[in-house]
Amino acid sequence: MKFSRKDVWTVPNILTYIRLLCVPVFFVLMVLYCVAPSGINAAAYIWSAFGVFVFAEITDVCDGYIARHYNMVSDIGKVLDPIADKVLQSVGVLMLAVAFLMTDKWPMALFAALIIIKEILMGVYSYYFMKASKRQVEQMANKWGKAGATINFIGLVLAFLALAFPNTRGIPQNVCTVIYWIDFAILALGAALGIFNLFQYNIRYYKELQKVRASGILDTLDDKGNPIDAPADEQQIDSADSDNKQ
Repeated sequence: MKFSRKDVWTVPNILTYIRLLCVPVFFVLMVLYCVAPSGINAAAYIWSAFGVFVFAEITDVCDGYIARHYNMVSDIGKVLDPIADKVLQSVGVLMLAVAFLMTDKWPMALFAALIIIKEILMGVYSYYFMKASKRQVEQMANKWGKAGATINFIGLVLAFLALAFPNTRGIPQNVCTVIYWIDFAILALGAALGIFNLFQYNIRYYKELQKVRASGILDTLDDKGNPIDAPADEQQIDSADSDNKQ
């Protein structure tokens, strides 16, 4: 990977920076919701946090579309985009878990904790495979990861509604109950898929790492994955051999 200065301020990367800036705003709004008494103030904070979260997710869709369709894919974006996604979703899940704990709905918090642990482990293993393979093992999203991410996103959206509806006037209690149990099932499925994907991810990339090691290519690369230049004495020998042949 090569980080170029000209790629720093491309439109897709700017959208990624905006998504990262949304994280602290979302965090503050969720903290205000957690400490606010139930009622109109709590509803205002949770709906505002929900709006920031949805806006941040929209930037994710837009930066991917723009990068692919206008040939703006960059190595910086390949690194920062997934980081921004993980940070946003992890903070989102964490703060929703705290909010559920404060409303005595601990099973929802448990599923959220499993998702957070899975994301942390995925980050650790991703760094390990990148480092151990000297960037030769290309890590890409698979269908299980995409399915899990989609389900988790739906679960997060419904989690916001499950928290916001009880504090919003005009919404019947039975609607709040139905939303809660639907979200319960979706988050449980998302947690199960996440754990499965973690094992599948490690098995797949461990096999890829073994293939790279067996190929011997790692001996020709430095720690950053760049080709190792031939030592000066070897270059002199090669030059002398060339002169003798002439």
